[in-house]
Amino acid sequence: MRVAYLCADPGVPVFGTKGSSVHVQEIVRAWQGSGASVKVYCTRLGSARPKDLGALEVVERRPAAASGADREKAAAGAADLLAHSITAQGCDLVYERYSLFSTGLAAVTEELRIPGVLEVNAPLIEEQQRYRQLWDVDGAEAALRSNAGRADVVACVSRPVVDWVRRYVPLAKTVLAPNGVNVSRIRPMALSSPATGILTAAFVGTLKPWHGLPGLVEAVALANKRPEPGPRWRIRIIGDGPMRTVLETLADKLQVAAEFTGAVRPEEVPELLGACDVACAPYPAAEAGREDYFSPLKIFEYMAAGMPIIASATGQTPTILAHGRTGLLVPAGDRRAFADALAILAGDPVLRLRLGQAARQEAVRRFSWERVLSTITAALPTAGRIVRS
Repeated sequence: MRVAYLCADPGVPVFGTKGSSVHVQEIVRAWQGSGASVKVYCTRLGSARPKDLGALEVVERRPAAASGADREKAAAGAADLLAHSITAQGCDLVYERYSLFSTGLAAVTEELRIPGVLEVNAPLIEEQQRYRQLWDVDGAEAALRSNAGRADVVACVSRPVVDWVRRYVPLAKTVLAPNGVNVSRIRPMALSSPATGILTAAFVGTLKPWHGLPGLVEAVALANKRPEPGPRWRIRIIGDGPMRTVLETLADKLQVAAEFTGAVRPEEVPELLGACDVACAPYPAAEAGREDYFSPLKIFEYMAAGMPIIASATGQTPTILAHGRTGLLVPAGDRRAFADALAILAGDPVLRLRLGQAARQEAVRRFSWERVLSTITAALPTAGRIVRS
């Protein structure tokens, strides 16, 4: 089977270091692992190509440089060019990562009469309006209706995303397909020893406000002030983003030892993570009237790495982690509860080991990318399902 993977979002470099880039690469690997040949069509290539994807064919069509409303028109134009390239070169199935102004899937499936999968990772229309600026709201909504209405499967990473798609396209053929993890690429490593009296709490991801990282710094400061004897905590932040300076300043103010690795290639994450003692997902409480829609890629990676995990009990997290079995869940935004969880794990290395081992087993059993892709393709018409070579 020849699969055309279309990513027309200029904010998602195919060979980048962001979570969205990891997602693109892992779905491509899963298709390849199924026996399909894959060709990627994108608006942003990126410069961090993994060695195992060195031979992957990629067609890049960058949008013309523009700003404001013209930028949105340029994005739509680049998506159209990519769709024309796909129809000219041919394929047996098109798999598109949803972007705001692309109608590529609709165009390709109509022209070639083939199955199409639309993968929706976030309610981008509302995101763009809330965090940036959306000039052509009508155009963005029309593009979503066109692609989601035409797709044989609309794969959504969470139940809130399913509901969001159906608000625009009530008859969309949605499938719930949460994120996953490459359990072969990310494996457990020997956890570090607290012989020095210092333990390391890790975070992996982009340093954006919705990840709640100030709360992690404050929780570590609270844990280190506890009077009982035992190891103390430092932080390793694996990733980069606009909040880095704020976090560095806060860590200095609270006298928390913090290491910032900056952006790293996905293949570097397992070793950096494995040298830590606990992995953290300190999400803040959801805004009033707003449902958390994310499917937390970092938590799946923590699980595959066999890490003991402390995570906020918000969004999809409680459906992924079982409190006391595969991780510790705390109320979202509760710094003191997070500090208490750090203290529990600091004093119980056996619990750290047990949680990490159980998390790894669960990642392998439930959350591999192969399983994610199988969930999606099982909903396709027979002609579009995976045929293993």
